[in-house]
Amino acid sequence: MKKLLIPVLAIGLMGCSDFVDEDGNTSIRQVAEGLQSLGDRVAEMGEALERDADVEAVPWDDLREVIPEEVAGAELFDLEGDDATDRHGAGMSMVSGEYVVGGDSVFVGVADLGALRSGAQLALRWIAPLIAHDDIEGNIEEIRIDGHPAIRVRDDEGDEVLIALLVEERFAVVAGVQGRGNDDLVREAIDEVDYRQLRRWSDYGME
Repeated sequence: MKKLLIPVLAIGLMGCSDFVDEDGNTSIRQVAEGLQSLGDRVAEMGEALERDADVEAVPWDDLREVIPEEVAGAELFDLEGDDATDRHGAGMSMVSGEYVVGGDSVFVGVADLGALRSGAQLALRWIAPLIAHDDIEGNIEEIRIDGHPAIRVRDDEGDEVLIALLVEERFAVVAGVQGRGNDDLVREAIDEVDYRQLRRWSDYGME
């Protein structure tokens, strides 16, 4: 489980933007505040790990039930998933499906953050590229979708759109499109996920 802290350090480094002001200048106070921000983020994830160290994730073979059979009329083209557990069974799981809609490649994936559920909002930023099998490049915008916290990323050319949101504080739902960068297509992929089943699993693996 300690390995899961490594990506969190990368998230925390985003706090380095607090080291500079709007004019690109730094000060001792700004550096101190930036370090505090970085420390808070790492500490928050550390506390989450400790709180939920024994939470089991829904096995990916079960998690696949929530992946839609089709998106925008296109049938599921490919499906894959994986589990990551420690010796006590706690950990994470994820599954993703791929669809070909017109000339675009669309995917939708779901991850059970399991033992990281208390730090799910932080984990959202690094679980998304794992499901997308790619690095997130572009501006990250924090939004809300149907009341759920989410992030949206669009590449510099506008050809890729990626949206990730949290459900029941433990499931990350990620959808993306490569091609025309169609927001509506991404939204449709997200809407097709079986959220009722995810809610039934909200307390899965907790004692």
